[in-house]
Amino acid sequence: MLFPALLSLIGPACADDPQGQRDCADLRSAVLQLVGDWSKAMLFASRDMDRDGWLDANVAHSAFKDVQIEVMHFDYAYEAVPKSRDACHELAFQFGIEVGTYIEGVMATGKRPARGVQGR
Repeated sequence: MLFPALLSLIGPACADDPQGQRDCADLRSAVLQLVGDWSKAMLFASRDMDRDGWLDANVAHSAFKDVQIEVMHFDYAYEAVPKSRDACHELAFQFGIEVGTYIEGVMATGKRPARGVQGR
């Protein structure tokens, strides 16, 4: 998976350092773009988005809504986290792994888990 490699490219960030704050913002943007791409792939696998789609549209749309809710949770947590390299990295890494695992599970099984991302 390329996700951990993406996170390793982000330089150090400190709360007092404007560059550090920009690095945290860049990391947030990158992880949201990646999750957005994964979500789009899931939607394209549904019948609504592709005539040859194999993923049930209801499953894809429900899972997409779960991901949207997780994005809102991530944004809320991002606003509260100190803008340090370790804090930003940990938050983005955890979010990316959890959402990525959820989407991979939906794509692999063709079913949405009874509980959403992180068991919510």
